[in-house]
Amino acid sequence: MEEFPLSIADRICGELEDKNRVLSEYVKDREEIGDKEGVIQVRIHQLALCKVLVNVHNRSPFILVQAHTNLGESYLSKEYYEQALDHLTSALKLNGNLFNSVQEAKPFHTHILTLLGKCYMEAGNIEDASNLLEKALKMNKSLLGDDNLSHAPILTALSKVQTKQKAYAKALDSMTSVWELYEGHYGMKHEAMIEVYAEMAEIYHQQNDVNNSIDILRRKLNLMMELDWHSDIVAESAEKLGAWLQESQNFPEALDALRNAEKVYEYNHGQINKKTAKVKRHICMLLLKAGEYEEALQECLELEEIDRSLHGKSTQQYAKNLKVIGTIFMILNRYSQAYDYFNKAYDIYSKIKNKKAMKEIKEKLETIKKTLKENPEVRVQDVDNEFSKSK
Repeated sequence: MEEFPLSIADRICGELEDKNRVLSEYVKDREEIGDKEGVIQVRIHQLALCKVLVNVHNRSPFILVQAHTNLGESYLSKEYYEQALDHLTSALKLNGNLFNSVQEAKPFHTHILTLLGKCYMEAGNIEDASNLLEKALKMNKSLLGDDNLSHAPILTALSKVQTKQKAYAKALDSMTSVWELYEGHYGMKHEAMIEVYAEMAEIYHQQNDVNNSIDILRRKLNLMMELDWHSDIVAESAEKLGAWLQESQNFPEALDALRNAEKVYEYNHGQINKKTAKVKRHICMLLLKAGEYEEALQECLELEEIDRSLHGKSTQQYAKNLKVIGTIFMILNRYSQAYDYFNKAYDIYSKIKNKKAMKEIKEKLETIKKTLKENPEVRVQDVDNEFSKSK
């Protein structure tokens, strides 16, 4: 069969379609590295290409619907709500005209409605967000039945809206429906359940149901461990569990959770790292609250070395830790060592001109000096000399 050469218009159209596909692949690369601004710029370019393809080369208007939706979603991800609403609304209007001519239009309509609902929610218009998501869910069920997995993202977004409305029972019902969908399709050991546990734990926590919030968050952590996850998400969840257990005065289990978080951060980033240092600081504070002063001291002494490496010896953060160590020594009646650490902290605060901290430490130094004078076992003259230097 004889092949006829493509017209110039067809060749141009083909090149534009190829370019659009290449840009879609490029978007995936940008998303992987978290370059949200870069994604927006690519989506703007794609929208321009699709306008040419539809208006000049008579391609299906549905690609223009998809381009507006993709750009709206990228704006939403970057929290540019006005621009997101503009493009998502345009997509919804265009798509509404394609129900009778494009098979994919109706299912895609629920996706646009869901994104619009999320956008209104983030922008603070909770009532409109709820209406749009309810409409999306109803439409999706009428098209695909009651047990389709595509209901899950709509129900999850609806649960977030209901939580903002303080309709906690409804929010839990929505997430229970997601739970049942995932359990039916994947089983209980699938990673999809992690998001379900996370959402439900937050709902229980917001309605002050301590026991259930902790129980569900534990399930999330246990599942991540069973799936052999080692990402920072595991550590962040363990930190949150530690904080919630601490709120309920369960210090031993809170400490276990924070130590697990520390292990994950140290595994991922090493000991000399801000995330590792942050959770170690939480451990120190928790031990102090629990009255475990010797153990708290050991943690703070380790933290002293970490802070020195991370921040340097002349920084406020390093001085803060020296001050905490001095306070612990003071609680333990080890006044000479407390004095040394307060002195070091005082020197740093004086260099960075933190007068409030200087005043506070000076009062502690005076207290220690007085205590040491009243203690016959201490050589007061040495203390007097050190105090003169601190002045």
